Amino acid sequence: MAASPPPPRRTQAERRAASRAALLDAAVTSLVEDGYAGITTRRIAERAGVSQGTQQHYFATKAELVVEALRHATDALAADAARRIDPLDLHRPDRHEALLDELWRLHRSVAFRAALELLAAARTDAELRPHVAAFELEATRVMRATAKDLLPDDPRQTETIELMDLAMAATRGFAMLAPVVPAAALDRRWRLARGHIATLLRAHAEAGPGPHPGPGPGPA
Repeated sequence: MAASPPPPRRTQAERRAASRAALLDAAVTSLVEDGYAGITTRRIAERAGVSQGTQQHYFATKAELVVEALRHATDALAADAARRIDPLDLHRPDRHEALLDELWRLHRSVAFRAALELLAAARTDAELRPHVAAFELEATRVMRATAKDLLPDDPRQTETIELMDLAMAATRGFAMLAPVVPAAALDRRWRLARGHIATLLRAHAEAGPGPHPGPGPGPA
């Protein structure tokens, strides 16, 4: 039997892309496992299986590398969420708790844990702080623009986005407790909060396409 032909050789561009992706993945893992203060670009390069010179070719500083790694991880997470979440569920009361559970899943991800590490480190690291601030601003703008694109026919689009901002903030706050609160206790607290948030979403959905009417005229 004839031998199988060898796999095609990767192009230089493909090899570069693979090296860069490996560095970004290694940086996210390092953030979660070792913390920002405990990692070095050398250790990240070793974990990625590339040379220090290759790492320096793509990223000049540790701050630049880890923030780009966070962007890489959150982009992948957002793409996954887009496949799993139907934005029209915002207007389907029977789907509200499932939608909130998907937000909870996203906030228990490795990407979110890495983001928490960078947010905490940025408080006292002057070099890291502007990188993280720029990323947070960019992420907020993208999230709002995406919401507008996904809900073009929502006549109360601004209210809907503000309500989702509230849901995101609450979810984020509970997820931040994960390092110090046992998982079972945190899940119980989340389910209680989820019920209250779902009530707000349901009231918004049942209010109809327009604003609530004001009080009618008083007696003549």
